[in-house]
Amino acid sequence: MIRIPREVLRSISESCSARYPEEACGFLIGRIEGGVRIVSRHTPARNSHTGDKNRRYLIDPLEYKAVEDETERAGLSIVGVYHSHPDAPAIPSEYDNLHAVPFLTYLIISVRRGTPVEFSSWVLNEITGRLERDYLEILD
Repeated sequence: MIRIPREVLRSISESCSARYPEEACGFLIGRIEGGVRIVSRHTPARNSHTGDKNRRYLIDPLEYKAVEDETERAGLSIVGVYHSHPDAPAIPSEYDNLHAVPFLTYLIISVRRGTPVEFSSWVLNEITGRLERDYLEILD
């Protein structure tokens, strides 16, 4: 399960709209309590994919490490990653499944014609190697 404040989700949505038609991506920052990921903020990342950025994203490992170090200094953790699916459903692609890691939650935002319309959360099942839907709770 992941809990995310509506205001953080609004800010992520704005970031995704601004980068449309490319896939936007970034980090979900917070803490884990009793197995629940609680997001307190997000940090946008640069989509460093060298191919079709409208259908793929890649977060540079050096950027990941820099955000991880900064986050740990603040007493928080990277609890997940978000990315948008321009003009596509908020479900994992095969690319998403192949590149997922087990210790993160993946928030996918469907962006239609520049407007975010759907949000979904996913976690990797280590046995099947596939992303499975996770419960997403939006906090007011």
